[in-house]
Amino acid sequence: MAGSAAISQVSQSLQALLRSVFTHAGPFLGTTVDLRSPREIGTPAAGANIVSLWLFRVQRYGELDNALPTLRPDGRMMPAPLSLTLHYLVTPLSADEVTTQRLLGHAMQAFDANARLGPEFTNEGLQGSDDAPLRIHIEKQGFENSLRIWQAMNEPYRLSVPYLVEYASIASTRSFERAPAVTDRQTEYSQIVDAG
Repeated sequence: MAGSAAISQVSQSLQALLRSVFTHAGPFLGTTVDLRSPREIGTPAAGANIVSLWLFRVQRYGELDNALPTLRPDGRMMPAPLSLTLHYLVTPLSADEVTTQRLLGHAMQAFDANARLGPEFTNEGLQGSDDAPLRIHIEKQGFENSLRIWQAMNEPYRLSVPYLVEYASIASTRSFERAPAVTDRQTEYSQIVDAG
């Protein structure tokens, strides 16, 4: 199970996947996969292609809020890890609009083919025995929500697709002693008296 580096390790895993289809092979050989926001990257020079894989929101993964603690070998209990959903914005950047659309299609194809990220792309820090494979989904959000992301960057809207990744786990750094088992039960009954 990953420690505090889990968020960055998920980003590096997705970057490794996109680099395998852009930077190292395929029709867009040499395309840069950048973790910065489109605003930070700016407009690429003529002939340069960039895909921005920007983490813009982190949320608690609600389905695991009530996960049970685990028993360590030393007999102490460890709280369940902090489980997070990571939200990314994938934005192709090119001086040519046709290339921009083709870059986006290529990125979406790669994420669709690897919706459960395999070990060949998963960062080593995320490959513990307790770690589930990362799941990649297109995030269902309306156009207005997409516009808000661009407004927050103070940038004009660009062709982009939001993705969410489930889930990154950050192991707890605390533990506690296991409480003794309850062996005795006492039950008391009393009559409820009307005070009025």
